[in-house]
Amino acid sequence: MQTARPIIIIGAGPVGLCLALALGRAGVPVAVYEQDDALNSDIRASTFHPPTLEMLDEWGVLDAVIAQGFIVRELAYWERRTRQRVATFDYAAIANDTPFPYRVQCPQHILTRVLKPAVEQLPCASVHMGHRYLDHVDGDNGVSVTFETADGLKTVEGSFLCGADGSRSAVREKLQMPFEGMTYADRFLLIGTDYDFETIFPEFGAVNYIFDPEEWVIILRLPDLARVVFRLKDGEDESFAMSEDQLRQRMWRFIGEEVPFNIKTTQLYRVHQRVAASFRRSRVLLLGDAAHINNPAGGMGMNSGIHDAHALAAVLAQSWPQVAETQLDQWSDQRRSVARQNVSTYSDKNYKDMAAKDAEYRQQRNAELAATAADPEQARAYLLRAAMLADRI
Repeated sequence: MQTARPIIIIGAGPVGLCLALALGRAGVPVAVYEQDDALNSDIRASTFHPPTLEMLDEWGVLDAVIAQGFIVRELAYWERRTRQRVATFDYAAIANDTPFPYRVQCPQHILTRVLKPAVEQLPCASVHMGHRYLDHVDGDNGVSVTFETADGLKTVEGSFLCGADGSRSAVREKLQMPFEGMTYADRFLLIGTDYDFETIFPEFGAVNYIFDPEEWVIILRLPDLARVVFRLKDGEDESFAMSEDQLRQRMWRFIGEEVPFNIKTTQLYRVHQRVAASFRRSRVLLLGDAAHINNPAGGMGMNSGIHDAHALAAVLAQSWPQVAETQLDQWSDQRRSVARQNVSTYSDKNYKDMAAKDAEYRQQRNAELAATAADPEQARAYLLRAAMLADRI
C-alpha cells in the first residue's frame, strides 16, 4: 500500500476540514473537495462539547473558536407554562474530568472559516472549492475520483476516499449503502433573534431546554443572537408558519406580549435518526452526517462527526502509508457502535423528554432531573453523558 497519493475528502464542512487538519498536521497528504464555490454560511450546528474542545485544542484552533463563541457553564431545564426552572446542571461538576469543563456555543460556519486557512497553510494539504463529486472507481492500490468543475470534468487519483458530504451524501449514494433508521413526525422551526429572554425568564442561562407538551422550545445563546427552536404543531402549513407575521405571532405567544424584536434568520427542517449499514467499503470511508444523523436535542451531531474524524485520522496516520485493513474495520465498527448506542440513544431520550405529553411522566421527569442535579455524583454522571464524556464515568 506504498503510495504518495493524497487522501481525498469530499465536503468542506466541519467534519471534512477537521479530518484534513488532523491528517495534514500528521504529515499525511490530503486534499479536500467541496462542490460549492464558498463555505456554507447557514446557522446549523452550534454546540461544541468538552471532548471536541480537547480535539480543537490538539489541532491548534481552539482559541480562535472560543474568541468568536460563547462559553456555557450551565444547562437549564424549564417548564414553559409556569416559567419555573426544573433543574440546573453546573459544568463545575466535571472540572476534574476534562480541561474544558464547559461547552461553547459558536455557529459551525465560524469553525469552518477557522479551519480552512489552517488546512491551507499545511504543506501537504489543499482545499478545492467548486468541485462537485460525480463518481469514483475503487481499485486495489487507490481510488480515482471524478468531479464536475467550471472548467469541465476532472479526475483525481487518491489513496482513500472519505465521504464527509452531509446527510444527503453523494458518496454514500454511489456506494448504495443502506441508511437505516427513521424520520421523526415533528418539524423544527428555528428563529434567530436579538430578543433578550432574561426579561421573561429570571436567571436565564445560555442553554435552555423548555418543556411543553404542545410546543417545547430550545433556546441557545450565541455571541450575536439567540437561536430559538420550536416544535411545529401537527397540521401546520409550513409556508404559512414561515411568514413573518406568523413568526412574530409565535414568538409573542411564547414571550407573553407583543414586544419589538428583530428576526435575523429562519429555518424549517425535519429530523432524522439514521445510521449507515457500514462506515467503510474497501477504500471508501463515511463519516459525520454522511454516516449517521440524529435528533439535534443535546447538540451531538456535529460533535460526533468531528470525533469520527479524530479517530479516523489517528488510524490513517499511525502507520502511513501502510494502513491495516483490520484497523479501518475496527474504526468503522467502533464509530458505528457509538452512533447507534450512545449518540442516538441519548438524543432520542432528550427528544422524548422535551415532547412528553403524559402528565405523570412529565412530573416524574421533572422530579428525577431535580434530584439528579442536587446530588453531586449523579450530577457529574449526568453531565459526563450530556458532554459526550460517558467513557470517563
